[in-house]
Amino acid sequence: MIRKIITWIQKHRISSVTVSFVIILIIFFVATLVERSSGTLSEPLKLGAIVQSVYGIGTVTATHSYQIKVGVVSTINELYVKEGDTVTQGTKLVNIDRIVYRAPFNGTINFLPYKVGENVFIQLPVLSLVNLLDRYLVVSLEQQGALQVKTGQKVLMSFDSIRDQSYEGVVQSVYSFNSNFLARIDVSKLPERILPDMTADVAITLAEKDNALMVPVSALLQGKIWIKRGREVPKLTEVKIGIVDKAFAEVVSGDVQVGDRVLLKGNSP
Repeated sequence: MIRKIITWIQKHRISSVTVSFVIILIIFFVATLVERSSGTLSEPLKLGAIVQSVYGIGTVTATHSYQIKVGVVSTINELYVKEGDTVTQGTKLVNIDRIVYRAPFNGTINFLPYKVGENVFIQLPVLSLVNLLDRYLVVSLEQQGALQVKTGQKVLMSFDSIRDQSYEGVVQSVYSFNSNFLARIDVSKLPERILPDMTADVAITLAEKDNALMVPVSALLQGKIWIKRGREVPKLTEVKIGIVDKAFAEVVSGDVQVGDRVLLKGNSP
């Protein structure tokens, strides 16, 4: 086709400058058509719910814990409980140098490595008691995520061994410790089998919207997308993006309609 055009130009004695200009236009036109036709077409765009979240790993933590330590080397005179025992407030726990220690709250003994007659040493735990039913989550966040997390935001969490069930919570506070950025999550309906020190995948909801016009994230090209409408040639359209999740982005403004299809540049063969 290009050769025929050049022959026609030479036959009609058009200058070489004009020939070069025409060739450049033809090449540009062909390149544009190739670009517009490359990539995979998405399914027709539709309205739906979209949620933007921050993700992290959460550790279940007991709200109430209690340890017995001594200030001087002492001797275990008597033990009233063993590891794994569930006790109520006021229950005798251990007798050390004729001093009887009692449970300050209901809980479970989860550390007691000593036997009667053994010596215990300064500042080493003798016994540990935790309430396994009163728990919260501590979530480790990246700095960028921590900047977006606020008190009161909704939280969804799931545990490896029970993926078929998710649990809800609420951000109670955000803080830092030793260069780690942390969020405390209030959870009120965890089953008893979820124990302190277990870990969960956590999604903290930053924003959500129903009936949002969504486009695949892989279609975005620095604030623009290729739109294919009906039988029209795809066109590059500027858009304003709102909420973004892992796979989709909300289109806030731009010449985009329900039913349009977009080119997925990230999935080009």
